[in-house]
Amino acid sequence: MSRSNILNDLPLAWLQLKRQPVKYLVAIAGIGFAALLMYMQIGFQSGLLTSSTTFYAALDADLVLISPKTVSSGSFSQFPQSQLFRANGYEDVESVIPMYVTNIVAQKLGGQKPTSLRVIGYDPDVTALTVDAINEQSTNLKTAGYALFDTEGNSRTGPVAKAIEQNGYQFLTLYNLSQTFRTVGLFGLGSTFAADSNIVTSAGTAIQLADQLNFGEISLGLIKVKNKKSVPQLQKNLRELYGGEIQVLTKDELIAQEQNYWNTSSSFGVVFGFGTFMGVIVGGVMVYQVLYTDVTDHLKEYATLKAMGFSNQFILGIVIQEAILLGVSSFIPSTLVSAGMYAFLTSASGISIQMTHQKIGLVGALTVGICAASAAIAVNKLRDADPASVF
Repeated sequence: MSRSNILNDLPLAWLQLKRQPVKYLVAIAGIGFAALLMYMQIGFQSGLLTSSTTFYAALDADLVLISPKTVSSGSFSQFPQSQLFRANGYEDVESVIPMYVTNIVAQKLGGQKPTSLRVIGYDPDVTALTVDAINEQSTNLKTAGYALFDTEGNSRTGPVAKAIEQNGYQFLTLYNLSQTFRTVGLFGLGSTFAADSNIVTSAGTAIQLADQLNFGEISLGLIKVKNKKSVPQLQKNLRELYGGEIQVLTKDELIAQEQNYWNTSSSFGVVFGFGTFMGVIVGGVMVYQVLYTDVTDHLKEYATLKAMGFSNQFILGIVIQEAILLGVSSFIPSTLVSAGMYAFLTSASGISIQMTHQKIGLVGALTVGICAASAAIAVNKLRDADPASVF
């Protein structure tokens, strides 16, 4: 058996690391923190994208009309309702639904601070959202000033949902004290970065509560078609009809456009991306320092191996094994801690942040990758080391 095979059978990398357990644990903590930072940034970003498109995903429509001035679901530009009704001229159109969407601020809820609510208003006689709890209670919305309240908002809105659940209703007042409305039911949709929670009302109630809304000036136009196969051709025809005045999008295109805005045009995407990058840098520096110190401390031993005829590749393999052990040892606890923090933040904010296989795979690959790269850089000191000059 060759000397190379004998040494490869020995857990040299593990023996090197456990020889100094304190330094090993400090390294795990540092790399684990970097992995945790990456998890949190990626989690915040995915939570942002999910929350920003939950409303769009719930629309019961095949095509959606929206003003080209609307850059995100946080602030809609209105357009004439008559534009939507022009679509009725096509045989493939089954129905059209005008929708009013905007934000209002409610007076202190349950002793809490003023709360932002997104108002979603439409005709209660039609189905505009694929949320069973809303559709089952739609008859309540026919009464002026009545609304349904979203239970999946952030923690600030908890007292309202609790009061509705206990009493069957809760009066809320606009922050300027100009209007009072009554929430008479609950549903689950999810909060967004644009508001603390959602309420669903009739179109008339939405206009009554929001000064920025005017009858006949809608935020979204929903179109349902008779035959799903006709959607591409109908979309093409409507785009020719409206020109650049109105955007005609499928739900998937609307969601993709929203996600692209938050990822590229808003500061959020840049901040989260930079945070992930900083996690990679912090982890890389930490691993490099640990491995470089290890190489320096054991320079004589490594030089002896070179004098015995072992190649630089063999020694690099030992250092890379150490790096991978460090990466795996720190990645597992950071994943468990991140999962707990995701659950806490989801409960506290109402914004869904889930641990997924994609996140685990991405952070795992980044962690092991920066460890291996740091090992390759750290071992450079040995490549040009002359065994005779070390002793």
